[in-house]
Amino acid sequence: MLKLWTTIITTISITLFSLNVCADELPKMTDLSKNQKAPFTGTLFNISAVAQIIAETENARQQCSLQKNYIEGKEKAKCDLAVNNFQANLTALEQKHNSILEIKNEEIDRLDRIAIEKPNRNNHWWFAGGMVVGIVTSVVIFYAAVSIPK
Repeated sequence: MLKLWTTIITTISITLFSLNVCADELPKMTDLSKNQKAPFTGTLFNISAVAQIIAETENARQQCSLQKNYIEGKEKAKCDLAVNNFQANLTALEQKHNSILEIKNEEIDRLDRIAIEKPNRNNHWWFAGGMVVGIVTSVVIFYAAVSIPK
């Protein structure tokens, strides 16, 4: 990673520096033979040096592109993992909800069947017992209330 940043910074520095140097005059290029005088002042590169500069520049571009693709792929994989985890959690919660809902509905149906099969036919006895207990309680309370002042 450090090598990539060093290459990027070097490439940008060379590009910016060369733009400032060349800003005064247009780029010139000529072929020279051995012992021939250069028609202008400047730096002379042989074919190997120019090829090396071009190759290094292209190599830096490719490294930058590869690094960018690697980082994009890694981040996309992280994103896909998070989405898949949330989807799995959602699916699990939906299944849990459906299971609980099914159990609840089955229990309601079971209790309905029990209520229909065995109806409570003793309602009148409960009513009569409640009336008797209420009357007896009232009489006892009345008797206690009358006896206490005497």
